[in-house]
Amino acid sequence: MIQKSYDDKPKLYLVPTPIGNLEDISMRSLTILSEVAAIFSEDTRVTKVLLNKYNIKNKLLSCHKFNEMEVYPQVINILNEGKSVALVTDRGTPLISDPGFIVAQKVIEANFNVVALPGASALLPALNMSNIKSDKFLFYGFLSNKESESLKELKMLNNINFTIILYESPHRLKKTLQNISKIMGNIKISISREITKLYEEVFRGNVEDALDYYSEPKGEIVIVLENSNIKNNTDIAFKEFIELVNNNMPSKDALKYISKKYDVSKNLLYGMYEEVKK
Repeated sequence: MIQKSYDDKPKLYLVPTPIGNLEDISMRSLTILSEVAAIFSEDTRVTKVLLNKYNIKNKLLSCHKFNEMEVYPQVINILNEGKSVALVTDRGTPLISDPGFIVAQKVIEANFNVVALPGASALLPALNMSNIKSDKFLFYGFLSNKESESLKELKMLNNINFTIILYESPHRLKKTLQNISKIMGNIKISISREITKLYEEVFRGNVEDALDYYSEPKGEIVIVLENSNIKNNTDIAFKEFIELVNNNMPSKDALKYISKKYDVSKNLLYGMYEEVKK
């Protein structure tokens, strides 16, 4: 399927909204929000503040992560009338760790156009301010709420050889930092908080320093991790392997346990062990 975005078909516009400073919105976004038949909003109260600032009077309808399946027929009905609509979330770009994917998917399946406008997102400012390489990076979003799953995700990410960007909530930051330390070690890290707002803050240092600094953080948080790599993962695994052997666990059992825990080759660990014994 080929989309010609600006043909005569009605459109669903995905419109980014400011992540803090209400002046961080494009003129084009304001025009779209003024001209569409309706605006579907994650929280109409939040969107109303933005619309009032720019004196935009338009129909606001609710569309959040719990009602997308019920909302998308309304969107398609409006498009079938030959009218375009906009979708916004509370802050930032729809679909990026925010609702909107189901609606966009259903609109595409109905053979209408989905047009994404460029605009505000927290991940790029955080990356640019981090003092960590930005030529290659992975945006992962939020880790799982379940700690066991979160640890699995970090182990997987630890085998990726470029910068990693995470979103995190304030109440989970401390635990996430502890898990990063456990899996990735005391790596270089940047934490940006309240981006574009009056109390914007950027931490640059290592994981242990971050754990010492943060007690009860507030606001929206973006974590940027320096290149995780297989060598770092192997070093951590080997250190734990040696500790187990020194505590009288048979090397064969220790190899099996550590290899599975860190997803590191038993042959690699054993070769390192042989070098140490020489």
